Amino acid sequence: MLNYNYSWSVQTIGVWDYVLLPVYLTAILFFARRMQKKMIGLKILEQNYFISGLIIKIIGGLGVCFIYIYYYGWGDTVDYYYSSIDLGELLFKKSSVFFSILSGDNSLENLTQYYSDHGWGHIYRDSNSFAVTRITVFFSFLGLHCFLITSVLVATASYFGVWKLFRLFVTEFNEIKKPFAFAILFVPSVAFWGSGIMKDTYTLFATCLLFYCSYSMLLKKEKILKNIIGIIVSSYILISIRPYMFYISFDSMIIMLSYGYLSKIKTVFMKFLVFISIVILLWGGGISLFLYIGSHVNSDYSLDNLLKKAVITQEDLKRDEYGSNSFDIGKLQPTLPGLISKAPLAINAGLFYPYIWKARNPVMIIAGLENLVLLLLTLYVFLLMIIASFRNGIKYMFRTTFDHPIIIFSIVYSLQYAFMIGLTTANYGALVRYKIPLIPFYLATLFIIIYKFNRESAQIPDRNLNL
Repeated sequence: MLNYNYSWSVQTIGVWDYVLLPVYLTAILFFARRMQKKMIGLKILEQNYFISGLIIKIIGGLGVCFIYIYYYGWGDTVDYYYSSIDLGELLFKKSSVFFSILSGDNSLENLTQYYSDHGWGHIYRDSNSFAVTRITVFFSFLGLHCFLITSVLVATASYFGVWKLFRLFVTEFNEIKKPFAFAILFVPSVAFWGSGIMKDTYTLFATCLLFYCSYSMLLKKEKILKNIIGIIVSSYILISIRPYMFYISFDSMIIMLSYGYLSKIKTVFMKFLVFISIVILLWGGGISLFLYIGSHVNSDYSLDNLLKKAVITQEDLKRDEYGSNSFDIGKLQPTLPGLISKAPLAINAGLFYPYIWKARNPVMIIAGLENLVLLLLTLYVFLLMIIASFRNGIKYMFRTTFDHPIIIFSIVYSLQYAFMIGLTTANYGALVRYKIPLIPFYLATLFIIIYKFNRESAQIPDRNLNL
């Protein structure tokens, strides 16, 4: 148990937290009920999901607070909370410095103005971490600098990105709303790790919102201006906190859109050939862009440095202090072929680790059970694909499996993201947190594919073997 600074951390949750918490919760639920009644086109069951999902999200946010304060004794979420308070105080002491830092100026001069007795220099010097502080400062103001209240507000605001994703999936596949509710709103690890004052909460919100707004604007042609604003906001959050998540989301959407437009091509072989060409050009273009940036703009983004950083990160997370909480996919060579050779192991780790038999504490047991569900559903989908190929032909199998833009995006995004985190993360605890953005997309898509195969098999009679 991490118990450093325990006396100070316990004081983080004060009397006013418990006094004001019922007031804020009552106000949040009151406004949520009003929003629920105004939801046009939603059935009663879907409306009830809105409130239930919000409550689970808030419970997750409070759970993060209690676990980190009363069990671990400290953690990143507490650092972000205190650093946001110190940043907020600058508004009244040195407003020019406050707005300068808020705009992203992490200069040494501003650090000397911002640095407090708490000593948040380690967060300030990491621009990705400090982005969390810059966003959280607004919730800190609204939460009257109370830890629990601020966390509840962050959880509530971030819920709307997840809810938008749920509504989009339900709109496209209304028959399977209950499985979607579980996959997107009620998975325990997502509700927990994606609800506190943490990077994961903001990036989960931004990923869901970015996909929703992009899909609504580009494919459904709805609310163009509103969706453009949503795309800008979500892109800014991802680029500020975890830039690689923006790149994975962006190229996954390009592939999804390309596949959608390719549906107009009648010849299956030509469609497949053009699609593969687009994928190669996109990924090749992305690598070329990184190489150009690394050579001409910022050496941190050179391919060599990125590969070396991946190796260092992996080795760092395998230190003895992590004990049985770490895993090893083998030594990573800082070369492109070395990276590609680890793809199968990395994707497997990113999707299904930790296995249930590797769990050593309650949090890992819950994650292990979730991963067991993911693994069994994945194997079931592969079984359905094999059966469909033999019964009705490979063409039918591919058409049934990959005939919707949401499926294309979710699979491409999930595999890329699993590869990234499986490659660079060798610690189960970190992996459980990092993987939460892919779980709603991947799990919901498994439910879609299973539903489609079951529906199609009930409607289409067996045909002769056609391989």
